[in-house]
Amino acid sequence: MMRSLYSGISGLRVHQVQMDVIGNNIANVNTVAFKSSRVTFQEILNQTLRSASAPSQAGGRGGTNPQQIGLGVSVGSIDVLHTRTGVQRTDRATDLAIDGEGFFMVSDGTNVYYTRAGNFDIDVLGNLVYPGGLRVLGWSTLITDPTTGAQYVDTTGAPGPINLSNLSMPAKATDMIKFEGNLDANIAVGDEIQYSFSVFDSLGNEHKLNYIFTKQAPNVWSWKIVPAPQSGAETYTVNQVVGDTLAGDPVTIGGANRPILYAHDIRSLSVETPSGINRYQFTIVNTQSEFDARRSSLGSGQAVILVDGSTSVQVAFGDDLAAGNTVYIEYNDFAVSHVVPMVDVDASVPGRAPGYDWDNNGVEDIPAGQAHGVLIFGEDGRLVQSLMNSDITIIMNPAVSGAADIFLRRENIQFDPTKFTQYADATTVKATKTGYAAGILNSISIDSEGRVIGYYTNGQSREDAVLAIATFNNPGGLNKVGNNLYQQSTNSGYPVYGRAGVGGRGTIIAGALEMSNVDLAKEFTDMIVAQRGFQANSRIITVADEMLQELVNMKR
Repeated sequence: MMRSLYSGISGLRVHQVQMDVIGNNIANVNTVAFKSSRVTFQEILNQTLRSASAPSQAGGRGGTNPQQIGLGVSVGSIDVLHTRTGVQRTDRATDLAIDGEGFFMVSDGTNVYYTRAGNFDIDVLGNLVYPGGLRVLGWSTLITDPTTGAQYVDTTGAPGPINLSNLSMPAKATDMIKFEGNLDANIAVGDEIQYSFSVFDSLGNEHKLNYIFTKQAPNVWSWKIVPAPQSGAETYTVNQVVGDTLAGDPVTIGGANRPILYAHDIRSLSVETPSGINRYQFTIVNTQSEFDARRSSLGSGQAVILVDGSTSVQVAFGDDLAAGNTVYIEYNDFAVSHVVPMVDVDASVPGRAPGYDWDNNGVEDIPAGQAHGVLIFGEDGRLVQSLMNSDITIIMNPAVSGAADIFLRRENIQFDPTKFTQYADATTVKATKTGYAAGILNSISIDSEGRVIGYYTNGQSREDAVLAIATFNNPGGLNKVGNNLYQQSTNSGYPVYGRAGVGGRGTIIAGALEMSNVDLAKEFTDMIVAQRGFQANSRIITVADEMLQELVNMKR
């Protein structure tokens, strides 16, 4: 009879434990990423009154089963249920949920903890932190692809704290340009189309260039790159005293601080005489033949200037110059000096652009010094071939800019054959390029792979960090340590960490938090069952007590 008392007591104890677990589950019904638990029971021991016996081989008696009395119940297990549940949208960039298997990794500097709760924040020092100050672990070491120059995060080492403070992006010079669009097929041969775009130098300065397309023949276009005038540029002046010079005779004026090649390089031309300074209207030409033709027909107050990519120019005036007169040339001091190989120069000038023989008949269809490239279209308007005979370098003016020259390999100036056409339609040209100015971190977002994408003030974005996601062979074996945290145990297995969405790890849902997986309907049902179980076990104790009382009363 005493056995029933103790069995009843054990029943009360385990149902009390069950109520404790149910109460904890219900209390955490709204806790971020909480995983509910369940209790299972098992028998404690059995007292054997008589063992089992085998059937008799000689007689006719059969076998008998053992006679055993159970001695109560104990808690068999308290299991954490890592079942999937829904997410709650928050639209906060650092609120994260894991859709699938895995745990975020956080650390206090000594111990590593694991959690499904992704309610992170960024502290004053730029650390990505978990509530309570634990730092979120991942990878943030940037490496550069030697082929493409793209930067990405190295995830091969052990994860460490993620810090997003003082992140900046250095300037990158333009090294690739891609074109798409349409050139109007109805434009007459010899006509030009100008398209303006910009490039970046190694210091992040933006420079405007003009891309000039010239129709050379039906379905054949040439193109060249020419620096665009820079508004607000500084100027400098060179001067030279001349001897007696007749009108139309050329005078060589040196002293420019860079090669002079374009019409916009020269701002003004004047001559100082004993009676004052005379300003001249001038025309700039690029070939000797045109210079010679113009200088013979100059009127008073007019001049023609020959530029050929050197630091000297030839000038012819429409007036006689007396010995002792001083010629002044005011130059624009642009940051971009010129483009190499040079165009719009005589074929004899060193450094000129090579010529093009697009029909391969041994004769140059476009003489040297006229174009950087040639585009050949088919009868259907599609681009058939893009010709370039040399790389292109945009030479910076060292007197103005401290940046390196901008180098464009010929294979990196690309015309998309599927998107660059020649149809009888309006001209529309669009260029996309690499290169950008320097920038500092402005905002972040986190993608499905746990990549922290930084958005910078220069309009660029970059992968700045990657969150570490850990999985375990037996997540139910993790130790709960409070604050929605788990620790590795001897039965959980070792963590296998890596990028989200890889190796069986779940993906990241940004701007959302995982909800508690507590099912209130189930918990209330379990509560009723636990209550009835507790009542039944208490009745065992009451009845056993009454039976003992009857036994005592027999003495009376």
